[in-house]
Amino acid sequence: MNEKKERIIKTSIRLFAKKGFAATTIQEIASECGISKGAFYLHFKSKEALLLSACEYYIGMSMTKMKDIEEDLAGKPPKEVLKKQIGAQFEDFRDHKDFIVLLLTENIIPENQEIKQYFYKVTMETDKLYRNALLVSYGEGIERYVADLSIMARGIVHSYMNVMVFNGELNIDAEEISAFIIERLDDLVQGLSRSALNPIVSKDIFNPMPAGKGQLLEDIQKVKENSTLPEDITVSLDVIEEELTQDKPRKPIIKGMLSNLTGTNDKEVERLRALISVFISI
Repeated sequence: MNEKKERIIKTSIRLFAKKGFAATTIQEIASECGISKGAFYLHFKSKEALLLSACEYYIGMSMTKMKDIEEDLAGKPPKEVLKKQIGAQFEDFRDHKDFIVLLLTENIIPENQEIKQYFYKVTMETDKLYRNALLVSYGEGIERYVADLSIMARGIVHSYMNVMVFNGELNIDAEEISAFIIERLDDLVQGLSRSALNPIVSKDIFNPMPAGKGQLLEDIQKVKENSTLPEDITVSLDVIEEELTQDKPRKPIIKGMLSNLTGTNDKEVERLRALISVFISI
């Protein structure tokens, strides 16, 4: 990433955290960076594209750090690796506070499917990273509850970050809090090992990565090539297709058309209906 693009990202995150995503204009970002509005568009086609690049920049750095810790500490006790990874998240909070504040205090995911899909992917990857770390740290005995334990662990980390956002005077040492959280995870694991209750969530908590808009439009065209489809199915697919070509598809209309696709005996229609349902649900 070139220096100017990085400066635009860092400046925009500071402004988004201060004013809010919706209230910050491209002109304000450009002026703060000392560039023209035209120069901004040479790097980013829209404010949403800038936000996506910012998320990829900051979250990408954090994810890389988590994986690097796992590689650098290979051979060390797994719980020590997990502790270091948790501590690294709080170090990232300290070093990139404006971005974390933005994530925690504002719904920054606008009606932009590309950004939604990115966050869906990141959430899946983070959950997988935590599950793997928890399994090697505590053993196969927790496998039954590993999805719940991953949710609990991530929830604890995010909750402390929330407290730090809303109490600016609270200065928590990353090493101290990571040791404290590991002890709490020990407590949770001990409790789960004695539990006779069923897990709340299944291992496969996430659906497959949703298809992009372009792929869905291609799939709709292929299904419509089936000349034996009833007219009401074809018309419903036409309406869904028209909505998906819009910048802001109207979800209530798509949901209404999807209801027309239920109960068919056509496997391709059923598969397409499921894909579209996932697409509009995130």
